[in-house]
Formats: sequence, structure tokens, C-alpha cells
Amino acid sequence: MKILLLTTHLNIGGISTYTVSLAKALKANGHEVFVVSSSGMLAPELAQSGVSHINIDMLTKSELNPKVFRAIFEITKIVKRLHIDIIHSQTRITQIIGFFVSKLSGVPLITTCHGFFNKNIGRILLPAWGDRVIAISDAVKENLIDYFGVDKNRVLMIYNGIEIKKFLKGFSEDERDKIKDKFGIKRDHSVIGTVARFTPDKGHDMLLYALFKILKEKPNVQLVFAGDGDRRREIEKLSQRLGLSDNVVFIKPQLSTVNVLAIIDVFMFTPARREGLGLALLEALASGKPVVATNVGGISSVVENNVNGFLVEPSNPALLVEPVLRLLKDKALYARMAQAGKEIVVKKFSINGMVDRTENVYREACCGARFSAPINQKNIGSNEI
Repeated sequence: MKILLLTTHLNIGGISTYTVSLAKALKANGHEVFVVSSSGMLAPELAQSGVSHINIDMLTKSELNPKVFRAIFEITKIVKRLHIDIIHSQTRITQIIGFFVSKLSGVPLITTCHGFFNKNIGRILLPAWGDRVIAISDAVKENLIDYFGVDKNRVLMIYNGIEIKKFLKGFSEDERDKIKDKFGIKRDHSVIGTVARFTPDKGHDMLLYALFKILKEKPNVQLVFAGDGDRRREIEKLSQRLGLSDNVVFIKPQLSTVNVLAIIDVFMFTPARREGLGLALLEALASGKPVVATNVGGISSVVENNVNGFLVEPSNPALLVEPVLRLLKDKALYARMAQAGKEIVVKKFSINGMVDRTENVYREACCGARFSAPINQKNIGSNEI
């Protein structure tokens, strides 16, 4: 099968990681895979895996930007020239592009919804959901059906998957110490941390307020923020105002999160309102890190309270303190939750399981089964691998 994956860019982030992982796995399964994007830091990973990348500038948030119209024209020519069988879009901009390319070429369009959206004039006038819509969690699926009114026979729930093996590597204390030295983290301190872009909804400020309280009971704790974004400077200033500069470490985005996760003892994941699922969350659990997370969106599909981590209500930093202290003090609890975290990722969130189910969606669409036809949810949406 000839598959064209569309995403706005390949800079570090959840959607880009999903796109690259999916492309590599599809290629390994014998498909001919092409990725079209505005390029980015993850593009070389495609080349290393033999996946063709086509650089077309469509880096915009506006559906009416001239880049969108140029991309529709260019990608339609590519689809016809390469005899593409399926188009798979990952972002709102590439949904629009994919919608028109599909209409002009007659090639089926699949879209993946990686999170939650608000209704606006664009989504009302041109939903552009495609022939099939993949939702990455039950919460995202419910949002599409209940809020946007997407036909339930058109929506498939397929959990994100990760390449689990690279996160299962064990690190010795000496190796961890050397990584701590590299990132400027004190060897004798426990580490809590998160991997996320600095956006208003990710809850970085809540982690600072929680750290302020944690340090009163356990002074040798450092908080690590790995990522970048528009709000980073604001969070840096807040850490200074709270007198936490010596206990907060900012790490630039990493092509691989393996080393960052190796030195984090407790992974924090604290969105304030909505979260589709969270690839960083899956990577942390696969790395054997218990999680303290807010109970929003699709997070409860991954974190089972008191089993592989703790779930608390969002936007209340005081609720984060006690679970963190328990995990840092209780070695038996920590070991039990670490093992449970690995097990749930292996069972439900492997890249192979995700790709197998995505291939089923492609086959359905290529066979001409449009959204009015029921879909075999057992085979496509199952949690089994």
C-alpha cells in the first residue's frame, strides 16, 4: 500500500513523534510510506528509516493562508504521480489540505484527532474529518461524537503507541549520576519532572506551587522541566519569584526523552483542562516511573489511580504534594507502581498494536466502505495486542 502522511511540521512534540513512529512502523510492515511536512528536527529520523520525506511549506495556523492553497495544489500532483492509496492527516491544517486533495484525486482520507477542539466557523463550515476519524482516546472519541456530532460509525478509537523497547533499558546509579551532571542536576537530590511544551494548559505553574510545599517536608528535591514554548520565560520568572531557582532545572527539548526520563524519579503530568492521551506519559511509564497526574481527558485511560500512579483533580497544587512524598519515601509502593506502569504500556500502548489497527482502518477505506457502514470495532479498537 502507498501511504501519504500529512503533518504541519516535524518539530519535537507529540504529533510529530506519532507521525514519525507510525511512518517507520508502516515502512517496516512493507508499505511504501511518504511524509509531507514543513520539516523539522525529527525529519532526519525518517531518512534513517528509509521513509521518504517531502518538504512543503504549510507551517501556518490559518486555514486561509496562501500556503494552504499552494500545498493543496502541490500535494494533489504528488498523490497522482505516486499513485497514493491512502492519505492520513494529523493536524487541522493538514485536515483541510487532505480534504481537498482527496476530493481532487479520489484517494480516501483518514484523519487522526490528537486532542480536543473548540467549535469555530472553520470547523462548522468545513469539518474535513475524512472518510474515517481516528481518536487517540475514549475521551477524544466522545468529544467528536457528542460535541461535534461526527457519525459514530465514522470514528475509531486507537490508542497512541510507542516503541517500548528503547524505554525499558535499565540505568545504573553511575549512569544516572553522569546524566544528572550533564543536565546540571544535583546527584543527592530526588527528581520530579515533566516533558511538555510550555503552554497555558500544561500546568507548569501548578508544579512550581507544589514544589514550594514539597520542599518544606523534603528539601532535597529538584523539579525538571524538559521542553520549550511561548510560556517558558513566564515559568522561569515564577520560579524566581517563589525562590525556587536552585531547585528547578530547565532542559531544552530532546530528540529522545530516554535520558531525561532516566533521572526523573516521579513523573508529573498535570494538564489543567484537557489532554488527549500524552505520549510523554506513556514513555514515562514504560521507563518505570510512577506518575502523579491530573484526572482530565484521556489520562485515566493510562493512569489507574493507586495502581501505576496517582490521579488528582486539576489546578490544585496542594493535591500533588502527598502523592509525591509517598512515592519518594515508600520504596515498596514505588517498585509496585513502576512495575504496573510498564505492564499497562506493554499491554495497551505498543506501536505494533497501534499500527495493526491503523492498517485495518486504511484497508476499510481503500475497499470503499464509507462512514455509513458499521466498522468492526472489536478488531480496530481493541486494547489487545
